[in-house]
Amino acid sequence: MSKFLKIEKDGHILYVILNRPERRNALSTPICEGLLGLPAVIESDINIRCVIISGEGEAFCSGADLKERNELNQEMRWKYVELVDRALLCIEKIPVPVIAAVNGHALGGGTELALGCDLRLAITNADFGLTETGIGIIPTGSIVRLLRDGHDGLNSLLTYTGARFSAQRMQEMGFLHQVVNTSDQLQELAIALAGQIVRNAPLALRAAKKVKQEIAAQRTITAMETAETIRRTLDSTADCAEGLAAFAEKRDPVFIGQ
Repeated sequence: MSKFLKIEKDGHILYVILNRPERRNALSTPICEGLLGLPAVIESDINIRCVIISGEGEAFCSGADLKERNELNQEMRWKYVELVDRALLCIEKIPVPVIAAVNGHALGGGTELALGCDLRLAITNADFGLTETGIGIIPTGSIVRLLRDGHDGLNSLLTYTGARFSAQRMQEMGFLHQVVNTSDQLQELAIALAGQIVRNAPLALRAAKKVKQEIAAQRTITAMETAETIRRTLDSTADCAEGLAAFAEKRDPVFIGQ
């Protein structure tokens, strides 16, 4: 695994820590490649019964690495986008229950990373949002999964506004299962919840997860293909270029609908 993705095993729990705090754990190519390898690692170790995903430092995950993306030509940019999409979707392929311990900012792909987990916990100062429309693109994977899982209203609010929402508000809307005040409390809660899970029979846990995966896959594959086809039409637009430039220059974008 990459140095930007720490993997630690303690008993039956596997801890996965995004380790790029200087970039708020943005989804760089090495992090994405590390996430893609997780399902196989866990599949081969029957002693792993639960996974806890968190971020190093003050952020959980700030989403795609827009700095890396902005430095690529159009062909390589799309390959990077596909890599991020595959990395986030692969979280659902992990064969055991996965807990997101959201310890800070979880924007764009960070919200989608949490969405791919089975259980979601957070601290009160964490914030969430599907901010992609603010830079001229769309959160394809998040749209597909929110609609698939029956969260039409939540999808509309997050996607169309591009706004940030507090952990408390996300809990009220059913996205989060529990919110606590501090990072220490978050860690304790995640470990306690994982402790309840790992007491159960490992084959039964994997079978229950397999049922969920198979049902979800039937509703995801075609929808993702459609969403990505639509998403790709945005990459060469003036608005997308303006959104990325405005982000890099820390200013408000001026969109023209082209």
